[in-house]
Amino acid sequence: MSGRIDHAYAALTGAIYLARFNRSGIQYFEPTLQAFWRSFWAAGIIGPFFLFLLLIKNAPLNGAIQAHHIAIESLAYIIAWVLFPLVMAGVTQQLDCAKNYIPFIIANNWCSVIQNGIYLPIAILGHAGVLSPSTANFLALTAIIWVVAYTFFIVHSVLSVSRFTAFGIVILEFALGVLIDTATNRFV
Repeated sequence: MSGRIDHAYAALTGAIYLARFNRSGIQYFEPTLQAFWRSFWAAGIIGPFFLFLLLIKNAPLNGAIQAHHIAIESLAYIIAWVLFPLVMAGVTQQLDCAKNYIPFIIANNWCSVIQNGIYLPIAILGHAGVLSPSTANFLALTAIIWVVAYTFFIVHSVLSVSRFTAFGIVILEFALGVLIDTATNRFV
């Protein structure tokens, strides 16, 4: 168990360095296939907070939880964690940077913990009514702008692609998220 905690600690340390726009964070990620698979632990770290947000969003005035909404949105959460790495496997082949695919997915997955650590509390507090709608929207927009910049930095630094290409990959990740959200909303 200690090895798992040590690995997660090192990876999250790297993610924090990258969140400060410091490229030295890359050295904290072990660029192996085993570390690639371990990086999906990040989904498990974020998962309880995402589920808490779903519970708040899907509890109507009478307090009953909309279980089918939570089930569908949970499935969408899993799909999002799988779809982007699958798409990027092909994209990195086309861009001739496949040698950086594994380090990129590792960094991107662990950095998602930091990104969601900023965004999810704002969303939770907004949906819970702790923050006014205008405050929640302002903070969410600010967080999203930072997440886009952070993601751009990760893509550019780890994949070693041009800024133009990095921006395109950020747009691709965003578009996949919108696609998944749109499909999910059709079923909830």
